[in-house]
Amino acid sequence: MNYEKYSRCACGAITVTVDGQDYSCLAYRRKKFFPGLDLRKVPRFETSYSCNHCANRFGLDLCGCGSGNEFGYCDGGFDACEVPMQKLGEYTCVTDGDSWVADLHKQSKVI
Repeated sequence: MNYEKYSRCACGAITVTVDGQDYSCLAYRRKKFFPGLDLRKVPRFETSYSCNHCANRFGLDLCGCGSGNEFGYCDGGFDACEVPMQKLGEYTCVTDGDSWVADLHKQSKVI
């Protein structure tokens, strides 16, 4: 796993670029999703005020339905609620198979 860069957001999330793909989670959950990440050895970009986690609701710790709720605690009842929005090394967002978003993302999980 190649950690390329990271940035923090005012919302409390951290976005880490891993092997060319961006993954986000709340900073206090960082060690759960990026256990080997030593931030002292990875370039840091400027603090943002709008990131994938807060603006687009993309995150390793967020529900796949796009509600912005924590994964496992969403009561949306959609098929996408069964998976997290992102999964490290597998996909960067969940999309509906008929949505235009599915074509925009190189690495998406189509529901």
